[in-house]
Amino acid sequence: MAAKHYSIAVLGLGCIGSAACRHLSMSSPDPSTIIGIGEAESTPGTGSNCSFPTVFSSHYDQGRITRVVDPDAVWSHLAAKSISNYPEVETKSGISFHGRVGFLRVSPFYGGAGDSLARSLEVGLQNGAEAEVADDASSRFPYFGFGDEDVAVVENGGAGYVNPREMVRAQLAIARENGIRLVQETVTSIERLGEGGGVKISTRRGTSFLAARVLICTGAYTNFLLPKSLQLVVKIRAVSVVLAEIDGDEVKRLDGMPCFIWRLKSNPVLHSVYGCPPIQYPDGRTYLKIGGTTWQPKIVSTEEEFLEWFHGAGCKVETDALLEVLLRELVPGLRVKSVKTKPCVVSYAARNYPYMDKLSDEVFLAAFGCGASAKSSDEIGKMASSLVCNGEWSYDQLDSSLFRAVFAVDGDHDHSNYILREKNREMDASVEIYHARMWSSPGPFKKITTPFGGLHELERDIAKLLSAKSCNRDGGICAYISWRYACWELAGVGFSVDRRRSGNRL
Repeated sequence: MAAKHYSIAVLGLGCIGSAACRHLSMSSPDPSTIIGIGEAESTPGTGSNCSFPTVFSSHYDQGRITRVVDPDAVWSHLAAKSISNYPEVETKSGISFHGRVGFLRVSPFYGGAGDSLARSLEVGLQNGAEAEVADDASSRFPYFGFGDEDVAVVENGGAGYVNPREMVRAQLAIARENGIRLVQETVTSIERLGEGGGVKISTRRGTSFLAARVLICTGAYTNFLLPKSLQLVVKIRAVSVVLAEIDGDEVKRLDGMPCFIWRLKSNPVLHSVYGCPPIQYPDGRTYLKIGGTTWQPKIVSTEEEFLEWFHGAGCKVETDALLEVLLRELVPGLRVKSVKTKPCVVSYAARNYPYMDKLSDEVFLAAFGCGASAKSSDEIGKMASSLVCNGEWSYDQLDSSLFRAVFAVDGDHDHSNYILREKNREMDASVEIYHARMWSSPGPFKKITTPFGGLHELERDIAKLLSAKSCNRDGGICAYISWRYACWELAGVGFSVDRRRSGNRL
């Protein structure tokens, strides 16, 4: 029997994919022509099971921080929009996933060089956050052991946590109710069938599906589905979290605890820690969760490295450091019944925003959460659904260039070399501004445009600019170009072609 031909297939049913399904189910005139395909939740095995090829997801968790307070205006915007939609999703699905417990961001370097706390408050307020500097944090939250130099920003309103498992379940329940077909299978390949033929989707079970368009929402596994010519620049960090089990008495003592991010003053392993208050997990036990950002993160890239990581217990150096901070500094005197450690991965795209782009007339992308997408996934799903429906960017609140896919060159997925490959547009614009401000007439300098050109000519012309006496007329632009030139020079790698613009497409 011939496979049914769908109008749209969403591949990956995590936080972003499930949200995209819900939005598609509400905007499509016939949701029954849409299919969502994603794996069922997998449990890491041991021994011989470790070789079994399966997909794991970091949304298999009970608590992820949600907040509007953020140093990045884009992430703050996406969070504010998503949080405002939580009540609708909960009401329509009948599934609760939002814990409005508040959020605490703490730093000993408030207002200092390189600190983001003051900026986070400013940006959060611009996006409607109910936030303020808390002068009484030590009395309001007596169980925390913050130092005298620590400054705390408290956010209330919709801040707190989401249960990502339940949030995904809620999004999919609405999508299914509206008519979208949902299939629990693992996609192993996609094949473009030629002009007008759509895309063939194959799964591990040997099932095939056909769709006119596909939206890839497969997170850290995305490059495994794409051909070599469309490999994406991404850095995938293998991170660890600690779950500290506590009893009922401790739960009562910690009543009212908000979610938190704490910038550490001086820790040899961790830059900062984050966590959620006591939450009950599927095993019936209550855990206080803590994770962190390490100074030297572990990077994984191959399927074998993924399997090995997810079948393990995380990095012992990292989990030991997290447990020490939790027990000695964050919540001194915490009575812990048991401790579990869990592996997780965080995928960072080149600009630290998800890629949402059109790879061909049939293939669209919404992937890589950059450690911040669970809370913001509803709005990201809305943007992605609009992209695949319309065939082009139509979200008028953010510029598409922020989310444009960046492709690896010669198999190099590294962020550092991304500066050399993708910043030509930004550099062109800066040079043109520089030119306009420095010279009233072209003189010795001609307009530089290098959409597909080499780096050396651009280097030479900028070097001339930097040596010109007139550079002193505008120190800001001069400093910017000097910094950009230094990045290129220090990296020592030639400028490369943006493959998407040059026609190498799926």
